[in-house]
Amino acid sequence: MDNKIKLICLDVDNTLVDSFKNIPQANTEAVRWAHRELGVHIAVNSGRISQSTRDYMQRLGVSEAFPSLGGCMVQRWDGSIIEEHTIDMEVARAINSIARRLGCTNFVYHRDTWHLDPGNEYWAASEFQATNVMGTFLDTDAFLKTDRANKMLGVHTEPERTTRLQELILKDFSAYVDCFKSDPRFLEIVPKGINKGTAVRALCAFYGIGRENVMSMGDFYNDIDMFRESAISVAMANAPDDVKCLATHITKADADNAGVAEAIYSFLK
Repeated sequence: MDNKIKLICLDVDNTLVDSFKNIPQANTEAVRWAHRELGVHIAVNSGRISQSTRDYMQRLGVSEAFPSLGGCMVQRWDGSIIEEHTIDMEVARAINSIARRLGCTNFVYHRDTWHLDPGNEYWAASEFQATNVMGTFLDTDAFLKTDRANKMLGVHTEPERTTRLQELILKDFSAYVDCFKSDPRFLEIVPKGINKGTAVRALCAFYGIGRENVMSMGDFYNDIDMFRESAISVAMANAPDDVKCLATHITKADADNAGVAEAIYSFLK
């Protein structure tokens, strides 16, 4: 057993959960074993809002600090905030305008909820299906005049549109935000320098541990920063090859076949 591992950080989609968004029983059992028997801290480290992230933590039987919104928020189990980051309001409104011009739908995330402009029922239903959390329809420009977004998400059924959105955002606002694909159709937009890796650092500070005590698991490009902050980084077998190249280890099993459980037992037993 590698007793240096004191924190395991888990991506959700195509890592912790399978193609049907279910947590394989073997993953649940492995996580609970590591947490309850070995005292390892567990954190679901996801781009989802806190309500959805908390739900996965509960399914795993863990009640500890966790990040949400891709690192834009880190909070204790009681909801009190350890760390929070937001996008400049003027920059957020400008990005919103660019997204509209390109025909992209733009989610605005604020703490425990999300907002969409009216008329985007398709994407609202998609988000609800993925997170089981229903947000609100409102004029997002008006919202961004009075409130700060922790994160934004530009979406379109045509990946070329979100790629173009990314290009335009980076052209004018790279000093203020970072943006990256979490899916070919989804463009994550977060405050500059904030990501799953900064969330790992916040958790390490909270628990009083170092990166040498961290094991992380993921499958996509938005997990790379988390990998960099972890002594052991595990890419799922289903990850793209260029993501696998940046991990210290690759599972033999994919997310549909409990790759998370394979990794936990490989390093902790």
